[in-house]
Amino acid sequence: MNEDGERVTYELALSDVNRGKKIGSGSFGAVYEGALKGKRVVLKERKNNAAGVRFFESEAAINRKLKGCESVAAFLGVAGANAYLVWKDEGRATLEDALGGGRFASAMGCATDEQAARKVAKGTLSAVKGLHDRGVIHRDVKPNNLLIVGSGGSGGLFGGFGGGGNGKLKLIDLGGAADLRTGTNYDESETVFDPIYGPPERYISGKFGGLFGGMAFAKEKPDLFDAFSCGMVILQVSCPSMRKKGGMNSVRRELKTWAYDCEAWRASLPARRQSDFAILDANNQAGWKLVCGLVAPKGKRITVSKALGSPFCR
Repeated sequence: MNEDGERVTYELALSDVNRGKKIGSGSFGAVYEGALKGKRVVLKERKNNAAGVRFFESEAAINRKLKGCESVAAFLGVAGANAYLVWKDEGRATLEDALGGGRFASAMGCATDEQAARKVAKGTLSAVKGLHDRGVIHRDVKPNNLLIVGSGGSGGLFGGFGGGGNGKLKLIDLGGAADLRTGTNYDESETVFDPIYGPPERYISGKFGGLFGGMAFAKEKPDLFDAFSCGMVILQVSCPSMRKKGGMNSVRRELKTWAYDCEAWRASLPARRQSDFAILDANNQAGWKLVCGLVAPKGKRITVSKALGSPFCR
């Protein structure tokens, strides 16, 4: 251990990496475009503080575990000791960029907003299930952490839509993810919580890792933490008024007032707002039923696996 934190084992020589311009930053590090032996990559450099060290180490460990998993951005390894996390450059736009750019359908490679919303629902749920199948809970599922693979251009955390995209979604930013099979990055007294997309319970509870980790997973159902966030994403992309910047803030406050009973919340809305649910109401309210099942108190919430069986995801 040195004053900069424990040196994370690395796979990539720092001399093979060239750092380009900064394309994003967060509480625990900064993101840059770069090159690895001439091939385009994305680099994350940690901040030199205790939180930056911890999240760098956790993100390195969980990305290594998920190497080859189609649910997440393709991780290439750690470059240098305490230098960079390195991913293949698979795109430069997130779902949040698509919602804010007024080109939602085309960004998802779809002809209509309804097709795009259904594609997001299936893509988000499938990506999250890929993590859950490996015992990992993301804990921060939201549009800004869903990468649109194949997108190009500049702007946002991973850019705009200059190169177009096929609409496939992958999860990024695993610094807050918890591996509940090993206990990596999990503390029962700590939460990684987004006030808009995070579930009302805020914490994952239970004793995970070690011999009885699998039993705790079945008993405590920590996968429902991400399920709520998936429901909030699906609600947002399906309702045009909620796609605009800050469009979910009042929605979250209203849902809290109605104790996350979506039916009661919607019944309280004026008639002029009901047309906003047209995509969710299509096909015998397939999308609305899906949202109601996910955006619910934990005891009534459906799992990601069950949600994938919804007609809205077909």
